[in-house]
Amino acid sequence: MAATPSRIRPASRLAGWALVAAAAIALALYAGPQIIALAKTSRLHAPDLALFAAQPWVIQVHILAALAMVALGGIILSLRKGDRLHRTAGWIWTILMMITAGSSLFIVGINGDVWSLIHLLSGWTLVSLPAAIYAARKHRIEIHRRAMTGLFVGGALIAGGFAFVPGRLMWRLLFG
Repeated sequence: MAATPSRIRPASRLAGWALVAAAAIALALYAGPQIIALAKTSRLHAPDLALFAAQPWVIQVHILAALAMVALGGIILSLRKGDRLHRTAGWIWTILMMITAGSSLFIVGINGDVWSLIHLLSGWTLVSLPAAIYAARKHRIEIHRRAMTGLFVGGALIAGGFAFVPGRLMWRLLFG
């Protein structure tokens, strides 16, 4: 008996949530004590624009595209799907995601002047986005929905969460 999509979907959701949980555990193990210590002494403040302006242009582009992409992604998730507004916002989101992923390829420093593991996610994103668009154009909406949701959660929310680890630039911009 062939598996139906309804039988496949819960397992893939479980795998997605397992990935989110693994990322949360990794973040807690990596920076948990630092986050707790800094959270006791740090306060959220307006972005440090002088620190932002002192960054190389590629980092400025990366941050601005990522922030716009996360905001627009949240809006898209609340929109009715398939209409002109969804498609237009989706194309803008896709361009912002491509800029974010593409610009990250020029940002090094965690491991010296070489790429780190996060660059694998950037490469995956640059391959997955066109595939997700292709799925939508071929009316394979379930594949499109899962791919775009996965890119938003994994590529924007989880990766973005790691950007706020104490000591990193985003932490310093808002808490340092």
